[in-house]
Amino acid sequence: MILVAGYESDNVVQFDLVSGRWSEVVSLPQGSQPRGVAVSSSGEVFLGLHGGGKNIVRLVTGGGGEKVQPVTEAMGRFGPGFMLPSEGRLWVAGDTDRVIHQVDPVTGAVTTPPQVKTKANLVGLAAQGTSLFVAEYFQRSILRYDTTASPMTSQRFIDKSEHLERPIGMTIGHNGNLYIANGLRPTVVEYDVKTGAFVRVLADLGAAGQPGIHAVLYAPDVRRYYVATGSDVHEISPEGMLIASYNSPALKKAYGMAFAPAGLFPMPAEAPPPAAPVASADLPAVLARPVATLRMTPGRLQIAGAIGERYRVMATTDFVTWTQIAVLKNTKGSIDYADPQAAGMQRRFYRLELLPPAQ
Repeated sequence: MILVAGYESDNVVQFDLVSGRWSEVVSLPQGSQPRGVAVSSSGEVFLGLHGGGKNIVRLVTGGGGEKVQPVTEAMGRFGPGFMLPSEGRLWVAGDTDRVIHQVDPVTGAVTTPPQVKTKANLVGLAAQGTSLFVAEYFQRSILRYDTTASPMTSQRFIDKSEHLERPIGMTIGHNGNLYIANGLRPTVVEYDVKTGAFVRVLADLGAAGQPGIHAVLYAPDVRRYYVATGSDVHEISPEGMLIASYNSPALKKAYGMAFAPAGLFPMPAEAPPPAAPVASADLPAVLARPVATLRMTPGRLQIAGAIGERYRVMATTDFVTWTQIAVLKNTKGSIDYADPQAAGMQRRFYRLELLPPAQ
């Protein structure tokens, strides 16, 4: 299960990576702008809000579903950046505070270990052993902190790299190296975790200047990377091959991600189909229900969903211009569809849109 913060949709969406379905876990007040997501070892879920209270909140179960409960007071001018659980506390990138904080999720106390204040905004975080990697958002740079030192010492691990453009999300990958998502360039890039040397581009989802990637996670049990961008989560192999895409129309500007235990938030049953066709191209009727999963191999799409569902298949080469290539009806629970135009293209990406039932 993956939880994704919707920065522009003011919500959290969960994707079940087994069934491919999604559901909205919580809808926040307009302007909350959640960025960071963290799940503790005990299954508690924390969000960092860039807008609204500019604080850290906890997801709690109430009588009417999931709600949020403040943990901290406001943290800086733009709120907290990304968060990482560590030994019952949260490491938090301070963004405009330009320091690293620790938060006690029980008391809400915010402590700032002694450290040299950086000159740049701090947003993204990744950890390996006693090293904490922190993204300097506007500097094309990554810092590495030694969390055992007092005061915490830091070095500019990557300095003004041409391969970084608003670095945000980071993860330690299959080979122990550091993988970084670019918020202003739709790429995930790999750096040697010992030397800071650039290694390669793991994933490139379009031309520079198009919507960027705000988070990247690595799942060692399945040897897959997951990246968040727009309304999608993409599954990528260590070789850089796009394996699957998960789309939710309820998700806008996907930001922070976190793995969560299966069943932490029950997936609701599918909503009944609308009584009449939906005229709007935005198809609001699909927002309250899970959708099908779309898995891809070159030129072929494997779609799994509910019998009777209808899908509009959209294709793109640059994640800007999308073209309808097919309308399919699910009559057996799964569909194997071959794109007749794929052979003539070097790369091609797809998404599904759930259509109202035919009348």
